Amino acid sequence: MTMNTAPHIHNLVICANIFVRKDGKYLLLKRSSQKKYAPNIIHPIGGKVDPNENPYTGAQRELLEEAGIKVKNMRLEAIIMELKPVKGGDGNWLIFHFSADYDSGELITTEEGKFVYLSAEEMLFKDLFPSVRLTIQHILNPKDGTVFCTFRYDNEGKVIEERKSINLCAV
Repeated sequence: MTMNTAPHIHNLVICANIFVRKDGKYLLLKRSSQKKYAPNIIHPIGGKVDPNENPYTGAQRELLEEAGIKVKNMRLEAIIMELKPVKGGDGNWLIFHFSADYDSGELITTEEGKFVYLSAEEMLFKDLFPSVRLTIQHILNPKDGTVFCTFRYDNEGKVIEERKSINLCAV
């Protein structure tokens, strides 16, 4: 961009999610079948970041609101750019995935879905959101550092294979 020109503005939804470790497994959410977007998908707990909130505190807030628990030792595992992931939508999504250790609180009931505990190996065989499925082995491997990736979706909500990129930062 040349100097003093208007920046390109696009619709961007910012989300923050946490893979919560407890007793050798991860606490995840099987999204409700009533959800308009990605029903029945297994996903880390989280959601949209509020205005004037950063992804770190947004992930903690979402976890407390949806699950009633707090975590410690949060670590940024992945930043994923999803280009037009919602069928018929025109926005892009920037998603921050964290991992953390359970600290305190008791799980609450949520209309968002049902909580499940899965090992890293069990997750590989579950119905995960496409960008999570394609990066889960990196996200859960502390030796890989932070994952940066971009996924473009077709009109049916599938990742366009030749339009994906995955980059890893050194630890």
